[in-house]
Amino acid sequence: MKIFSQLKALIAHTILLSFIFCANAQHTDLLELDGFRKAVNSADYLAKVKIIKVESFQEVDGSQRHVFTADVVTTYKGSTHKQISYEMFVERGEDVMCNSAPIYLALCKSLNGSYYWPGTGSEFKPTPVIDLG
Repeated sequence: MKIFSQLKALIAHTILLSFIFCANAQHTDLLELDGFRKAVNSADYLAKVKIIKVESFQEVDGSQRHVFTADVVTTYKGSTHKQISYEMFVERGEDVMCNSAPIYLALCKSLNGSYYWPGTGSEFKPTPVIDLG
């Protein structure tokens, strides 16, 4: 009889953990979607892209400038391009992650018309929550 009540307690605990996990997953999805919406609203350009090349340059002030070139899969906001280049400025020694998988990219446009990466929260992996196409 004691084993039966321990088993019931274990099952109840497992079900509770499942609900907590689902609630946390849903919360994470909503945070991701909220960040994506904010990026879309503040960006001049939004597209699903595949990065094909990154060039790095040392600036006089010690920072690093990375110039990314990407094939555009789909444009959602801004001018349509087949390929796009944009700049990212980082402190010396900061790593730049580059993946060959397509990503959603939100960019700003400078006064001279070139695109630049505005910072954290402007690059998103395709997920069921934010996948536009």
